[in-house]
Order: sequence, then C-alpha cells, then structure tokens
Amino acid sequence: MKKLLGPTDRLYPMPSPLVLGGTMAEHDALAVAWIGIGAGTPPSVAMALRRTRRTLELIREHREFTVNIPRADDAAVVDYFGIVSGRKTDKFADTGWTAQPGSVVSAPIIAECPYNMECRVTHEIEIGEYVLVVGECVESHAEESILDDTGEKVDVMRLDPLVYIPGSREYRRLGEKVADAFAVGRTIESKE
Repeated sequence: MKKLLGPTDRLYPMPSPLVLGGTMAEHDALAVAWIGIGAGTPPSVAMALRRTRRTLELIREHREFTVNIPRADDAAVVDYFGIVSGRKTDKFADTGWTAQPGSVVSAPIIAECPYNMECRVTHEIEIGEYVLVVGECVESHAEESILDDTGEKVDVMRLDPLVYIPGSREYRRLGEKVADAFAVGRTIESKE
C-alpha cells in the first residue's frame, strides 16, 4: 500500500549544478537543485530560482547564465555556494574556485567544474516566490578526461556528478549502470 504524502517539491535524485550569472567583471553563482532540461529542440534548460537571489538579479540584467556541473568530491564547495549569500561575500575568493570566460555568452563558466553549459534566457515565468527561468543552451564545454572512448560524448561515470537527495538533505554520487535506454524496453514488446 502507498501512503499519500501531499504536494511536494521533491524528485529523486536532483542535480546539483552551480548556476552563474553576470560577467567576468561582476558575477555570482549559487547551487540549484530545481533544474533540468526543458526541451531538446532547441536545447533548453529550465530552473526555478528564488526572487531574492543575487544570481537571479545578474541573470535578469544580462539575460545569460551558465550551468556548471561539479564532481561528487566537490560537495563542500557546492554546499557553500548554496548556503552563503553572494551579497555578503565573494564565494570564489573563499573557495579558491575560478570563473573563466565562456566562449559565447558574457556569463563566465567555472573552471573547476568538468562540464559547463552556456545559456541565453528565452523565457521567465513567475511562480509564487520563484522565477522559472528558461535558457537556450548555445554552447557546452567538457574536459577531455570525462569524455567516452570516442571523445564525442560525456561518460557520466568519468564525470561523477554530484546529486542531491531532497528530504534527507544528502549529497550522493551516481551508481552502476542498470540497462541501455531505448533498448531494454524492447525486451517487453509483443512478439506477434
């Protein structure tokens, strides 16, 4: 039997990227759990940010942002970016992490994150105390060390991305592969 839990903001697991807004001259980043791919054509990211966030102000001002995927071993830095206000401190100076220029948008990428996406804002939707920001991905960057043997695709095990578990408030890493997508379901198809 299943227990009714009521409306929720939890989906398991959630990504743990750092989203950066601004320019090389003035920027801020924060940890975002409420984020995902919003569309494939054009490739778009959708994320919900509290209206009070400095990073959101910078995103709204410049209409661009980057999504930076950290490794699981970087949980302390990611957590710090999520719990400390950019209005009061320079998170990059405190952590020793580095903002570096992107190749297409004015918002920098984070050098220590092995995978980065450059995005331009296409839509905003006000939802309660949040703003749902949709951005089109106009470029992506991957360290060669996280690419598969063909050198064309990200190998998620080499990336070792940090994920967030809501409710229990835990950071984790991904586990083993269980099946091939778009193939394992074929084993159930009717054989008429």
